[in-house]
Amino acid sequence: MIKKSFLHTKAMYPDMQVTLKATEQKIGWIRKRNINLLKGLNLYNILILARLEAYMPVCFFSTMVGLGIADNSHRLMSLLIIGLANTFAMAATCAFNDAEDAPEDMLARSTRNIIALGDASKSTGYVIAATAAIISLSLSIIAGINVFLIILTFIAIAFLYSWRPVRMKAMPFLDLSTHAIMGGLMFLSSAWSSGILWEGHVFSVCLIFSSGITLALLAHQLYDYENDIVNKITTTVVVLGRRKTYWIKGLIYFLIVCLLAKENLSGFFSFKLILSFCVVAGSMILIAIILYPKQAFYVSKRMIPWAVNAGAGTAILMWYIRN
Repeated sequence: MIKKSFLHTKAMYPDMQVTLKATEQKIGWIRKRNINLLKGLNLYNILILARLEAYMPVCFFSTMVGLGIADNSHRLMSLLIIGLANTFAMAATCAFNDAEDAPEDMLARSTRNIIALGDASKSTGYVIAATAAIISLSLSIIAGINVFLIILTFIAIAFLYSWRPVRMKAMPFLDLSTHAIMGGLMFLSSAWSSGILWEGHVFSVCLIFSSGITLALLAHQLYDYENDIVNKITTTVVVLGRRKTYWIKGLIYFLIVCLLAKENLSGFFSFKLILSFCVVAGSMILIAIILYPKQAFYVSKRMIPWAVNAGAGTAILMWYIRN
C-alpha cells in the first residue's frame, strides 16, 4: 500500500480540496523560487563576477605606492591587509554593477555579463557583492580607522554609481568624476593609513591614479560608442563625440607624463620603475596587435587590463628590489 502525504489526500469537502491545492501550489512556488534565488552561486561564477584579473595587481600596486608615502612600504602585513581590502571592495563593485546592468546587457546580448546570460541570478550577484563588501570593511577595520572610512566611502560611491534609483553611471561627466574619485580613494586608503594626511607626493600621485582610471573609462566608452548610440545610452563620450574625447585623452596622457616626470625628478618614482611598467604593458598590447592586425582595436581593448596588471606586477617587483 502506497502512503500519500496529507496534501495529496482527497479532501472530504470541496472547499478543503481547493484550500489544499492552493497550499500545494504555493509550496511548489516557494521551492522553485528558493532554487532560482541563488542560481549560479559557485566558485567559477564568483570569479567571473569579481573580475579579479582586471584590477587585482593594480590594487596592490596603488597600495604599495601609498604605503611608500606613509613610510610603511616594508610592512608586508599592511600591504596584504589594505591590498586585499581594496581588492574585495572592487569585487563588490563589479558584482553589484553586473547585477544592476543585467536588464540592459540582456537586451544588448552582452556576453560579458553572466547574469544577463542567465548563468546566474541577480540575487547571486547581490550576495557576492554584499559578502565582498563585508570582507573589505572587516579588513579595513584591522588596518585602522582612516582606512575603514576611506574604503567605506569608496563602497558607498560605487553603490550609488550603479544603483538604479541613482545610477550615476548614466549621468554624463558625473560618471567620469566618480571613477576619478574612486581611483584616488584606492590610493589614499594606504597613503593616509599612518595618519599623515598631507605629504609632498600625495596630491601628484593621487592625480596619477585618478587620471589612469579616467582613461580606462574613456577607452571603454569609446569601444561601446556605437552600441550606446543605438541603445540610446547617454555617456560622456556620446555627449562629447569621438573627436573631442580623443583630444581629452591626449591631454590626460600628457598630464600623467608630466606628473610622472615630476615624481621621477623628486626621487619618488625611479625611472626603472616607470620604464618597467611601460615596457611590459606596451609590449603585451603591441604583441596582441601584431598577432591580430585585422582586429587591432578589439584585441588591444581586451588586452589593456591584462597589460596594465602585468605592468603593475612588474613595477611591484622593481619597487621592492629598489628598496
